[in-house]
Amino acid sequence: MQKLKHSPLGKSGSKIEALFILARQKEASDLYLAAGDHPVLKIHGTLERLKEYPVLEPSKLEELFSSALSPENQRKFDTRQEIELTYETKKAGTVQILLYASEEGIGAACRLIPFNIPPLGEIGPIESLEKIPGFERGMVLITGKANCAKAVTIASIIDHINTHANRSIMTLENPIRFSHKSKSSLVFQREIGLHLENYTSGIQTAMRSDMDVIYFTEIDSPEALAMAMTAAESHLVLTTTISFGSVAWAIRKLFELFPIDRHEYVRTHLSRVLKALIWQHIIPLEDNTNTKIAMEIMFNNEKIAALIQNNELHKVHGEIQKGSEGMQTMHRSLSSIGEVATDIWKMMAAEIGTTLLFAI
Repeated sequence: MQKLKHSPLGKSGSKIEALFILARQKEASDLYLAAGDHPVLKIHGTLERLKEYPVLEPSKLEELFSSALSPENQRKFDTRQEIELTYETKKAGTVQILLYASEEGIGAACRLIPFNIPPLGEIGPIESLEKIPGFERGMVLITGKANCAKAVTIASIIDHINTHANRSIMTLENPIRFSHKSKSSLVFQREIGLHLENYTSGIQTAMRSDMDVIYFTEIDSPEALAMAMTAAESHLVLTTTISFGSVAWAIRKLFELFPIDRHEYVRTHLSRVLKALIWQHIIPLEDNTNTKIAMEIMFNNEKIAALIQNNELHKVHGEIQKGSEGMQTMHRSLSSIGEVATDIWKMMAAEIGTTLLFAI
């Protein structure tokens, strides 16, 4: 039987590794490479060009990645004109690379995965977040825009369970970002395209294997959501989705995965299995030397479940605002961070509107 193993790319001493190491040293979250421009870092939300590094000619950019791509990956890239890769060396750490063709030539968005998984107390209010690993069943959804550290929050939750509980955990990822070695719990990590075809089949396998905790990277289809809700009846299901607005807006987006004649089914099922929903945002601190995660946290209760089932999502914010059961609004979270975060709240309200921030 062939052994399929998640094998990240990586070559010590290569030019691309040197760029990743430099990005780490500058505390960047992302590195962008585009033909005809200098490498660009994203540092605490701000873009910074590395002008000391020469402009990347198309041929040089191709050369940076040519040694990293296996013949199979090269064929995939030639066919799809994009590919997602994992790069890993001891010095560079783990880097998720999205390599794609563009009008100017090859482009790459490289996300630097933190070396260590932060404890729950470092990413948000510990009294609230510690409730989540204690759930025996139900769905926990982490939402927010791209690159808002959703994967970090999920990894912290899994690591807390793995460290402090005796449970079986299966992760279904695309691709694997954080490596979890079994501690008090037993962890199985599977990658889409390598160990399984899609999230739906992976969730089915996890249920048949009687996993206590199931994590899959993203709700990407109505089938995945339906299967996740079914699994959440008897398992703890952790997942994420892209969201630009409030908790209530994220719930509405789940409804809209289905045709309108199925919305009542989704509302009823979701109101029963949803345990917690976190909408998060990355905020630069006042001195621009670091960032912090701001979180709106909702825990489902009898009142909120009734609002979801009756499609009265515009009232959900009012329940969160009461602050009971460990819930908090995004505004409260931002206010606790400082003046810069409060100013960002005002800009968010101006850009996307209070309708999305507070209700539907």
